[in-house]
Amino acid sequence: MCGAVKLIDKLWEISKKICEIAIVIQGAILIFMAVYICTDVFARKIFAYSIKGSIELSSYSLAIMSGWIYSYALLTKAHVRIDILYLKFPKRMKLIADFIAYLSLLVFFAPLTYYSFEYFKTSWVRESVANTPLHTPLWIPQSLWVAGLIFFVWVVFLSLVKMVVFLAQGDIEGAHKLGGIITVEEEIEREKGIK
Repeated sequence: MCGAVKLIDKLWEISKKICEIAIVIQGAILIFMAVYICTDVFARKIFAYSIKGSIELSSYSLAIMSGWIYSYALLTKAHVRIDILYLKFPKRMKLIADFIAYLSLLVFFAPLTYYSFEYFKTSWVRESVANTPLHTPLWIPQSLWVAGLIFFVWVVFLSLVKMVVFLAQGDIEGAHKLGGIITVEEEIEREKGIK
């Protein structure tokens, strides 16, 4: 049991590091796309010339970023959760609500990821290209999109496993801290620490 717990903790730390690196890359992509779109707008307005591809590339960027951003939001507890009743629950009821929330994410995103992979595979086999001036091979943005979704499903699954490990060890507080939402007070303290 101890070896399995250490492995889970190691996988958790590795996943957090991957997510931190990925979110920096996503930020760079976002900045690049903002500059690209602004340059395209100015070129059209001033020189009556379009760079082309700004809409297509921004769409790909948004899709690619989604899974990685979902993971980061989950790890930093930035997802929106309706807590009007949750905060009134006793600790055990909160844990049940947390499990339902994480299981709901898994139930929704696992099939979505599977069919997204099938979509990517079809584009790969058929050598599909975008019906746009860039003629982008669709497997490129789709593979990056699917990678983000796979990573998100992995983080949700690993979170559930860690919550079960905490409960098996009798650490209800640890399970709640991992899976629960942060209170307004905790959020204020976290924001103070950032500044």
